[in-house]
Amino acid sequence: MYRPNNTPSDIYIWDWVVRVCHWGLVVTFVTNYFIVEPGRLNHEIAGYIAVALISVRIGWGVLSTKFDRCRRVATEYASFSNVALHRQAFAEHIQHVRQKKIPTHHGHNPFGWLMIIIVITLLLGLGITGFMMEEIDAMFGNSALEWIHSIMADVLYACVLIHVAAVFVVQYMGNIQLIRPMLTGWRKR
Repeated sequence: MYRPNNTPSDIYIWDWVVRVCHWGLVVTFVTNYFIVEPGRLNHEIAGYIAVALISVRIGWGVLSTKFDRCRRVATEYASFSNVALHRQAFAEHIQHVRQKKIPTHHGHNPFGWLMIIIVITLLLGLGITGFMMEEIDAMFGNSALEWIHSIMADVLYACVLIHVAAVFVVQYMGNIQLIRPMLTGWRKR
């Protein structure tokens, strides 16, 4: 496996599928929320791309543990089998942050997994409501559906702001690299 500017002790955290889906969702969200006008063809295309990316990420989360493609071995960190949302997982993470010692071999913490579940739900909800408004004649111009779609977009925006702030806060307080692995895949020990 190619390891640019990495030492042998570096840990491969996020594989290319996770990173492409993550940054693709960033681009589609920014495009739809800030750049293009709702209801326009570009808005629809970006929405369909977002749904495709989230579908790939869900599939990858289910199948990723042993998958090897193009000599890039998927990491277990991408697998949904690692989701831990029990009280002890939250308590351990908070303790690690307080001690400024989040283990470098950790992927998402329980708060991160919770955010992923919320974001997946919101993106799928946006995709479904957007499809219903644009492709089902009986739903075109439905104000309740437009309101639901708009509220989900605003909630997703709030989640994005929380996510970005949490990445910087946890990276600093937990003394762990979070940004580099999402860019390169690798984390220094």
